[in-house]
Amino acid sequence: MHKVTTKRQVTLPQAVCQAMALQPGDYVEVFARDGVAYIVKMNSGNIAGKFNHLLKGNEFPSSEGMKKAIKIRAADKILANGNL
Repeated sequence: MHKVTTKRQVTLPQAVCQAMALQPGDYVEVFARDGVAYIVKMNSGNIAGKFNHLLKGNEFPSSEGMKKAIKIRAADKILANGNL
């Protein structure tokens, strides 16, 4: 059993990281459905899909563009859940 910290962080067990081939610096998507939390490793194709609205026929966004898109996506999720 794992305890959630005050910052809502949880350490993933080594066996889970190995099974998912997760490495430091990898991106994951975390979401809940029917009371169950899911962690999905994002590959570059998945990440490109998440930032599709930034591409608009251009190349994959810079790291600054990615950070901005992540903030926008997080804000959209918060607003959609009525947590603001």
